[in-house]
Amino acid sequence: MNRLVGMVRGAGPMVRDRPWERIGITGANLPRACTFVLVLALAVTFTGWALDFTARRTPSEPVRPVTVGNPAARTQAADIAPVAFLFGALPGADGSDIKLVGVISQGKQGEGTALLAVDGRPALAWRAGTEIAAGVTLAEVRADHVLINRSGTVQEIRLPAKAAPEGIDKAP
Repeated sequence: MNRLVGMVRGAGPMVRDRPWERIGITGANLPRACTFVLVLALAVTFTGWALDFTARRTPSEPVRPVTVGNPAARTQAADIAPVAFLFGALPGADGSDIKLVGVISQGKQGEGTALLAVDGRPALAWRAGTEIAAGVTLAEVRADHVLINRSGTVQEIRLPAKAAPEGIDKAP
């Protein structure tokens, strides 16, 4: 019976070799050694992150300064309809497509009536100073164009150039 008790207590050939005991770490020091290794790994990780975040990187393409006043005028107006549709605007409800069909200018400069086709609907007569759509006002009517005020921004719309009827020659 003593022989069996001795084997259970760890004496004799039944005890397996523990690798941490080979390097001098006993059971009491094992938690300290594991904590030291984990703290060392954490310090290495934080150091790597700090070096990554503070490293100066060169851009993939050269940086070009942009001038404030671009002297080159845009050759084509930007179409914002797809972006406006994403934000809930309904096409044809804001007076974005206005075509000038005809004008009747009167006495003072800017007064008169214009024949406008708004958002593909049939042309209607509008007097200067009236609101065509929400935030869109017919500001002035001139002999060959009209000025539209869109919430403070003035837009000029010209009459389309028409060819002279057959048999009429333009004066030189």
